[in-house]
Amino acid sequence: MSPYLMNASALASLSDADTATVSSLAARRRSQITVAQAEQLAADRLAVSLLSEFRAAWSVGDRDGMSAVMLAAIDLDRAAPGEPRLMDEIRGLSTPAAA
Repeated sequence: MSPYLMNASALASLSDADTATVSSLAARRRSQITVAQAEQLAADRLAVSLLSEFRAAWSVGDRDGMSAVMLAAIDLDRAAPGEPRLMDEIRGLSTPAAA
C-alpha cells in the first residue's frame, strides 16, 4: 500500500477534530467557540499581521510591499464593514501624533 494513501481509521481520526486534539484543553476550547467567533479571531490576527508587514515594508522603503499590504487591507475592510478599518490604522502611521 502506498504511504500516501490513508486507511479508513486514520481518515476518521482526522475528520473528528475532538479526538484528533493533543489535549483536553484544546478540545474544550474548540467546543466553546462559535464559527463566527473563530472567523473574527482569524480576521483580527490577519489585521495585526498586515499591520506588521506594512511597518516592516515602510521601514525599508519597500513600496511594492506597502502597496500589496494596502490592497489586502482594503479587501479586509470591505469584508468586514462594521469593524474598525485597517486602512485608517495604516494611514495613521504617517500622521504625526497630536500633543
